[in-house]
Amino acid sequence: MKDEATAETFAPDGHAIERLPCGSSLTICLPDGLSHRSSAGTGTVMRPETLRRSAFEAGFGSADILPTGEFGFWRFYRLSG
Repeated sequence: MKDEATAETFAPDGHAIERLPCGSSLTICLPDGLSHRSSAGTGTVMRPETLRRSAFEAGFGSADILPTGEFGFWRFYRLSG
């Protein structure tokens, strides 16, 4: 699973790099997601806790963040069990 590598929790004074994925999430992806009946309506930015909760609700036993080294734009997860 892949997600935007934003901060693990929202902060109003967050890093400037978060403005692009958060802006896209609020103005494009979230409205599109909410327009579908079966959507969870999460938008583009899924913080780790949101992704873990969604994974557990889908029947996975764990959602572990994988190391990405210096590649910091994406966050990768291993969903298992």
